[in-house]
Amino acid sequence: MNSLTLILAAGLAAAVGFAAHRASLCSVRAVEEILTTRRAFMLAGFIKSALWVVAVTLFAAWAFADNFVPASIWRLSVLSVAGGAIFGVGAALNGGCAFSTLTRFGSGDAGMVMTLAGFVAGAGIYDLLAAKGLAAPPVETTAFLTTPATWRIPITLALVTWMAWEMVKLRRRTDGQSWRQRMLASRYRLSTAAVLMGISSGLLYVLIGVWPYTRLFSQTARHIATGAPTPPAILWLLFAALLGGIILSAWQGRRFSGQWRPRPKWIRYAIGGIVMGLGAAMVPGGNDVLILHAIPSLSPHAVPAFLAMLFGIAGSLAVMRAFGRQIPRIDCGGDLCTADADRPEP
Repeated sequence: MNSLTLILAAGLAAAVGFAAHRASLCSVRAVEEILTTRRAFMLAGFIKSALWVVAVTLFAAWAFADNFVPASIWRLSVLSVAGGAIFGVGAALNGGCAFSTLTRFGSGDAGMVMTLAGFVAGAGIYDLLAAKGLAAPPVETTAFLTTPATWRIPITLALVTWMAWEMVKLRRRTDGQSWRQRMLASRYRLSTAAVLMGISSGLLYVLIGVWPYTRLFSQTARHIATGAPTPPAILWLLFAALLGGIILSAWQGRRFSGQWRPRPKWIRYAIGGIVMGLGAAMVPGGNDVLILHAIPSLSPHAVPAFLAMLFGIAGSLAVMRAFGRQIPRIDCGGDLCTADADRPEP
């Protein structure tokens, strides 16, 4: 891979991090919005991001039909659905999913180191059990995009129509603002974040394959636990760029607040990270992999695993509320959210 491609890939990863932070995206917050307002605007933002990735992927499959090789996808199984639910429980304990764990860390919440370390530990435990025959590993299957199909034409046309309509709506909502004002806005509209994250992630998928950071952490855990090959160095570069985009957004938007002193809640973060890692090893992948790769790749396990993750979050939040923990109100009316996914947990 030449240096120009590396620079492009790093810039795309940084754009994903910047947009995710500016829109305060988080699957836990998406469920909290549903529970507190009976609306699902943040969840719709995730769906839009996945659709933008689908569009870019389909265009790549058309343009580079002879050379385009989609990354692996996985069979639907009880294991993948259970893994999604377990990941959701861990995310609720942690107070944030894969996206918000990194945005909170990039905003100065050092407690998220415990979550990340716990994630590696949890994934490593499951991989070690699988290597000893005590747990079942996920099973790959044939990628739909590798087989010729007439459904590509109507789906592509429908996506083109949808993308044009989304851009028209976004233009109307930001009419009168310059491009600089839009890009440096203190808070992004969910539709704006979906465009930037979706197109950037789609191009990264074409260039690199499965790139989200929970893949990197899962492969690192497998290497430590079983001696499997180390993850590709490019994934570390993309992780650094993703985190760099988040830090840049936090600094430029004056949303950086150092939380460095260890606190008792860090134990909960570590436990949540371990549970998230176990679930991600079963799926495989965290919610970032599901949204930015598996669902757009039409992987059979993706949607059921993601829905199970949402139910796992919802069930955990319901239990917490029953024990007296208040669920914050998340208001995402008008394509903007008024709660920060990167804020430290109380």
